[in-house]
Amino acid sequence: MLKSLAWRNLSARLHTRYLGHHTEEGEKNEVVRGRALTAAEGTAQKGYCHNKTETVGEKGRKGNAVMQPFFEEPLEEHLKRVEHYMRGCELLRFPREKSPLRTELAAFMRERAAEIVQEWVALVSPVFPLLAERIRETTQNMYDALLRWACHIEDPHDVDTYVYLHEHTRHGFIAHWPASRFLAGQMKIRLLIVERLREAYAKDRKKLVELLTLLDQEFYERLLHITDFFVEAREEALSDEEESHRKALDNAAAPIFKISYQTGAILRVNRVAEKVTGFSQEELKGRPIWELHPPEEQDQLRDLCQGTNGHGYLSREDLRLITRSGGVVPVSVHFGTIEHRGEKSIQGIYVDISDRKRLESQLIQSEKMAAIGQLAAGIAHEIRNPLGIIMNALYDLSEILNTDNPDVREDLRIAKDEIVRAQEIITNLLEFSRESGAEMEAINLNDLLRKTLQLMQKYLQTNNVKVVTSLGKVGTCLTNQNALRQVFLNLITNAVQAMPQGGELRLRTQRNANKHVLIECSDTGVGIPEHHLNSIFNPFFTTKEPGQGTGLGLSVVHSIIKRYQGNITVQSKLNLGTTFLIELPCPCATGKRRKDKQAAQLQP
Repeated sequence: MLKSLAWRNLSARLHTRYLGHHTEEGEKNEVVRGRALTAAEGTAQKGYCHNKTETVGEKGRKGNAVMQPFFEEPLEEHLKRVEHYMRGCELLRFPREKSPLRTELAAFMRERAAEIVQEWVALVSPVFPLLAERIRETTQNMYDALLRWACHIEDPHDVDTYVYLHEHTRHGFIAHWPASRFLAGQMKIRLLIVERLREAYAKDRKKLVELLTLLDQEFYERLLHITDFFVEAREEALSDEEESHRKALDNAAAPIFKISYQTGAILRVNRVAEKVTGFSQEELKGRPIWELHPPEEQDQLRDLCQGTNGHGYLSREDLRLITRSGGVVPVSVHFGTIEHRGEKSIQGIYVDISDRKRLESQLIQSEKMAAIGQLAAGIAHEIRNPLGIIMNALYDLSEILNTDNPDVREDLRIAKDEIVRAQEIITNLLEFSRESGAEMEAINLNDLLRKTLQLMQKYLQTNNVKVVTSLGKVGTCLTNQNALRQVFLNLITNAVQAMPQGGELRLRTQRNANKHVLIECSDTGVGIPEHHLNSIFNPFFTTKEPGQGTGLGLSVVHSIIKRYQGNITVQSKLNLGTTFLIELPCPCATGKRRKDKQAAQLQP
């Protein structure tokens, strides 16, 4: 049974040593090269074990805190296990308690330690080999180790020697070399001790046999411990390497799947894969990798697995990964074969290409806008010419007809205004793919919205749509009146068409904290499916029946808002309605604040 006090003492000594502190005893034990220890030095050595234990014990009794090493419990179990093996195999002929024989052997080893180490170093230096600059250090270390072993032989409960070996086989100098190198050195140490015992006890055969038998018992124990320590150290190193590799995979930027070479079943995934898919490691393990893809892509994944087996590496673009929630993540898939100890597996790396897809979509949108601009330019003259003829006809009618009639005069005015507005709409359409040169003017947004509603009043009444307005104090804003009127017309028209059975149209204006103008247009219509929300601003995209829409209305709205550095977003739920929120910067508001600030600074 290991005593708790002895363990505390060993822990303290090891802690002190690895902090780089040198005790007074350690300085006294330095080997003087080329000579044996004197009788006085030998007498000082007899207190090597007890003095150290007593000193640390005294410190403990004074209340100093002692940090327990992390390997304390595992090492204690290890020592007990080796003792159990030796006892069961009848290798413990001498009790593991202090005895005169143990004290005599320990004293002999201390007395001869210096000369044994000197002979050992001279022998092994060319064999291992030892660098000249390390010979002194190696000599000192071996000398200290021999004294620690002597302490253990004298008192089996003093396991300081095994505490050091346990640590050094993991992190010390000997950890960098094969176990056979160290064991060969230990065997030579034993032979050097045996030679000196035979010389010293040549006339006392009985004592010699007892001492040699005890030495062999302790040496067998030492070999067992050292062998286990080296094996455990290698296992620990492999475990650390595996843990490092696992952390590298878990913290990778992309989902990684380890896949069965034969069946395509998932063997292991990293944390990113769990996070992206929403499935845990246990839920994914054993599932075929293609089950994480839509049905129409599963055959491609099967072919990808089989092809990887033959080619070693394959990849596929534009695939989709299905998540637990039913969402879809666009991915680029890269499969590669990994072979380890004769076993093959496939490593699948899934790269999220959502950002790339978004950029591609923006590029396509830009190209569509350019195409619309080119299309509009081609038909602009064809539309403008008839409008010009109609405008001339209206002028002639105004000269011929009796313009004293107010109704006729009003109808002619409205017709002329709408022709002008149609021409300006054509101009806006032409500006899809080029910088706008449209006239900017300060307008009252609320007044413009009221006039637009007034113009569409009959249309709203016919479709049984009730209008609710909440117009805040937004004041005037620098913009193009006809472009913004086109935005209002298109949004209101879309809202009415989304409420075939009638409903409520809510219009609200306000300024936010940034002094931007917010325009909100909400309806209680059929709503927009979620998978269509990313496409509603695309040119020619429509969910209406053929002949009922061109797909240009919202695209025109989006283009106009972006032209004036604004932003438009949409929120919609099926059968509940849709809300469009427009945010427009107002340059005139910024200019007004700047002028007000300057005026305030000029005041006395």
